[in-house]
Amino acid sequence: MSNTYAVVQKVDFSSYRRVIAISDIHGDIDGFNGVLEKVGFSQEDALVVVGDILEKGEHSLALLQRVKSLSENGNVFMVIGNNDTAFRNLYSDFFSDKDICWYMNSSKKTILVEMADALGMPYSTEGEVALLKKAIRQHYDAEYRWLESVPHIIDSKQAIFVHAGLESEDLYHQNPQYCMAAPAFSGQTHRFERLVVVGHWPATNYCETIIDANAFYKEETNVYSIDGGNSMKSWEQINYLIFHSDGSIEKGYYDALPKIRLLQDQEASNNPLTLVFPNTLLEVRRQLGDSSLCFVPHLDREMEVPNNRMYRYGGKTYRWDYTDYHLQVNAGKVVSFCGEMDGEVLIKRDGIVGKYSGEYVFV
Repeated sequence: MSNTYAVVQKVDFSSYRRVIAISDIHGDIDGFNGVLEKVGFSQEDALVVVGDILEKGEHSLALLQRVKSLSENGNVFMVIGNNDTAFRNLYSDFFSDKDICWYMNSSKKTILVEMADALGMPYSTEGEVALLKKAIRQHYDAEYRWLESVPHIIDSKQAIFVHAGLESEDLYHQNPQYCMAAPAFSGQTHRFERLVVVGHWPATNYCETIIDANAFYKEETNVYSIDGGNSMKSWEQINYLIFHSDGSIEKGYYDALPKIRLLQDQEASNNPLTLVFPNTLLEVRRQLGDSSLCFVPHLDREMEVPNNRMYRYGGKTYRWDYTDYHLQVNAGKVVSFCGEMDGEVLIKRDGIVGKYSGEYVFV
């Protein structure tokens, strides 16, 4: 894909029973297979993967090979995402052996490490990375060439599918990098004449008060954002859209999180405080032992933050995603268990994330 402009593939889905769109699977092959099973995917359906099958998860290589294999049946299509270029970087001189060595040793959840492990080759030095690059090019050339054939944009009657965003209505004069990595595209104000389906920017990144991981549609811009934050957020979720032959659009999600049965009622909390990337910047004012008093510029207020919930990046301090919102739930309800947050249980009900302070049992 060396073209100046983004590569566009026109696809006629009229012969299929349904068109199913998913995005941002991020190395989760079990989640990918789980979605296909949940929606009853068959040869009568078309599947559109809206980018980012690689990186951040545990099984990028297996997922790449699975999607590639399915695409050979003729009814599975994909657009390229920014994380899907990790493989290509081995074939270019844009990143040095030193850069690749640092990346592989600092971020173990990458297809590069998976390929090295599969080949039984080390990667702790630049010299070892140089040898690894040659071996990967030999053993995984078919996977590389398939990824290189994947377009940036799929143009269909149902929708325009692109990983991150579009600069205009003119599909044939798009910047490839913008298509793959435009930030917060659903926040732009232009209304597209045709429906645009994007992933890349998790739906929860747009949340201000309550964390909602579900795919959402903005009438004002005619854009559907479907990234559920899988392999990135503790509420692991893969969203999907189903375009039916009658023109209707069904949305849903899949997660493989543990399930718990709640044993007590709980009322919803008022005025919830939520911090979700990219609005998690902190200014540490004072150390308080295991926590710190911090100023939160996004909220223009101070709050106490456990030290183990903070991290440094680019010389600045951030906290991991946070909410003090307590979901309204009834005893007997079965919900997804997302882990713990600041001493309480984090749960998800119908894609909505919040805390629960009562008793529960795993089911």
